[in-house]
Amino acid sequence: MITPRFKLSQDDNIVFVTIHAPFSKISVAEINMDRHSLLFYSKPYYLRLNLPGEIIENEDAKADFDADTNEVTISCPKVVKGEYFKDLDMLTSLLEPKGKRNIDGNKIEVLGEDSSTLETESESDFDWFVEQQIPEEVEPSVSLASYGFASKHSGLFSTLAEELQEILDVKDPDHQSLADKRIDRIAQEKTKFNPGHYLADLFQADEIIPLIEFKIAASDDDWTEAEQDLLKNFPRKDHLIDPDTLQSVYLGLVDIILAYCYDMRSNMDGAESAWTIAKLSGTLSWLEEFTSLQDVAVCFLRRSLCYPMYRNFKLSLKVLEDTVNVFKQGKKRLLKCLLDVFQLFAKSDPRYLLNQLYIQDYCIWIQNCNEETLKSLASSLELMKLSKEDVDLNLADLERAATNLLCADGLDSDSDSSEDLETNFSKLSLKNPGIPMDMLIASQAAGISASSSSDLDSDDLSEEESSDDSPSEE
Repeated sequence: MITPRFKLSQDDNIVFVTIHAPFSKISVAEINMDRHSLLFYSKPYYLRLNLPGEIIENEDAKADFDADTNEVTISCPKVVKGEYFKDLDMLTSLLEPKGKRNIDGNKIEVLGEDSSTLETESESDFDWFVEQQIPEEVEPSVSLASYGFASKHSGLFSTLAEELQEILDVKDPDHQSLADKRIDRIAQEKTKFNPGHYLADLFQADEIIPLIEFKIAASDDDWTEAEQDLLKNFPRKDHLIDPDTLQSVYLGLVDIILAYCYDMRSNMDGAESAWTIAKLSGTLSWLEEFTSLQDVAVCFLRRSLCYPMYRNFKLSLKVLEDTVNVFKQGKKRLLKCLLDVFQLFAKSDPRYLLNQLYIQDYCIWIQNCNEETLKSLASSLELMKLSKEDVDLNLADLERAATNLLCADGLDSDSDSSEDLETNFSKLSLKNPGIPMDMLIASQAAGISASSSSDLDSDDLSEEESSDDSPSEE
């Protein structure tokens, strides 16, 4: 049997279920309504929906077929007139059977009609600003490390080492503790930070300003056919997550959406989108499990200043605003973002593995997640005040040194000549002997000299960056 594409809407008295069934004989279709359940069968299509409120088959129930669109619209009268049925857009969730559900191979019983109530009590106590202690790791010789959505995977690296090495920065995820991975991640980010590239995007902002001022169009509220196909074909399962893990799942969602919003503002679903999202997300590139919202935001800011083509602090802060707006719009908008990521990764070999590790489960889980928790995340992220000092990359000192140098030489800081910036920045140690030693080291690390041909307007990747981290690997 084939699960057809479908969508739902409602008014005060009726739930309307529109089913796309182009190869069926509607005249012999079977339709049954019973409390929370709607069953539609017309060979070769079979659809059984479990609705969040009760419906009844009476004189107002009917089915209308549109021959032009090959769609049948079923009118399902509500038992309680005026009742609002929540989450009719969460298509995968509506396909889940009630009562006993098969979760990761284990038969369990879910009590109540709204699975989100399983999480509500523990979520109400979340403090997004307090960093929790990372649980002590089991010795690698005793147990493999876990990772992926809700830490449900382990041991994958032994069988998929070559594929995962192409998309992950962490080198031994099966045997590294969370604390060790975080130390290695921060160390790598400091190594990858390129002062010359950062300064070029700061002083030569012709390409950056339009990205900051870009107005992101409102998302279409209807599901596309591709989105409907994904939602109806996702596995029907519920995720029961313990409270300690649940908070890291929400924080991982923020991390992924931050990377997605950066791509929307800079690449707009371009050829490099899959690379950009995977690279900017600590969750997807380092299998991070965050313990505070501050850690998530700082990780994104650092990675957005180390890896993509456009590395500008104001641009990164604008992406934080975009992410707040996405979370304020609720689970449907978030689900649309995740479906976009899923489709990008599905077309980017071997990043489809990230769909299996994270994105598919996020798409399923978010349909039953707690709306109040999403609003809490949006509010907390909006209240967060982040400065350049928070990213620990010496940004303020670097900018001050470069600005002093430009002013000393009578240059306009808005000059669009990258060669002027290169030439003068290379003289930093000579013209400003009082500059702290770390700034002298930073100037040398930038690799800028008077004789170099400027590539700061491109990606300005070092040789190591070009081989390991460039989106050209696609």
